[in-house]
Amino acid sequence: MKKAIATSWCLFLLLFLPTLISAQTKMDTIQQVQKVTITMQNGDAFTGTIIQEDENSILLATENGEMNLLRSRIKSMENNTYQGEFPFANPHDTRYFFGPSGIPIPKGKGYYQNVYVTLNFVNYGITDNFSIGGGFEFISTILGSPVWFLTPKLGFEVTEKLHAGGGLLMGGLAGEGVATLAYGVVTSGTSESNISLGAGYGLVDGDFSRYPAIMLAGTHRVSRTIALLTENYLIPGDINDSFYFGIHGIRIMTKKSSFDIGILFIPQIADEIPALPYIGYVKVF
Repeated sequence: MKKAIATSWCLFLLLFLPTLISAQTKMDTIQQVQKVTITMQNGDAFTGTIIQEDENSILLATENGEMNLLRSRIKSMENNTYQGEFPFANPHDTRYFFGPSGIPIPKGKGYYQNVYVTLNFVNYGITDNFSIGGGFEFISTILGSPVWFLTPKLGFEVTEKLHAGGGLLMGGLAGEGVATLAYGVVTSGTSESNISLGAGYGLVDGDFSRYPAIMLAGTHRVSRTIALLTENYLIPGDINDSFYFGIHGIRIMTKKSSFDIGILFIPQIADEIPALPYIGYVKVF
């Protein structure tokens, strides 16, 4: 098992460390710049800077040139703070496959997340630094004994490319006990390419875990719609009793959604089950 753990962590560093170093010279999607995204009634969307406007039209400067848009044909217009090399920002930079980054959910923004079809979560930014979320497992709910989750989180910008956060991951079975993980996480890099280190202690039936769970996760966007994604957990224990698992894969992105496809690797059961599929979906609102 130690060899499997070492191999996974070395692969993580080889894939993500060079990209994170190079990412420091690129624009950060967290930075603010005054752009707008205008959506027309036919569904077309244009992003750029307003040059001139009056009661009848808006003159918009885009990367493809200037466009004169009739106000009567406009469905919606919203500020766009993205400043990066791709046509749109990473729609889900506050979380990896499941584990959180230090980047907070902005006030008034949120997302719905589905994992393995049956797990459902909603998280929403109450302020620019505090979000609250929760969810349930569908099958157990139908059977009358729902498994539930609660996920409050704090997040702060320390510097332009350094974020820190913390929160609680709580879960339980209706009418039964509650398990809680109190965690902290630090994220270095941009929304498109970053690495996070986190640690947390579990609390079950009033007893804290003896050792902290450690998370090392990262992402790197390689194209308009594709980002590499990895999430690794190590739960230290006594000699020969440590536990590791990791999820490695890709994120397929649109402006408001993302699909996560990965492989869940658990060395302890690798002889019987080499790997398990991971499937997730996120809709940003």
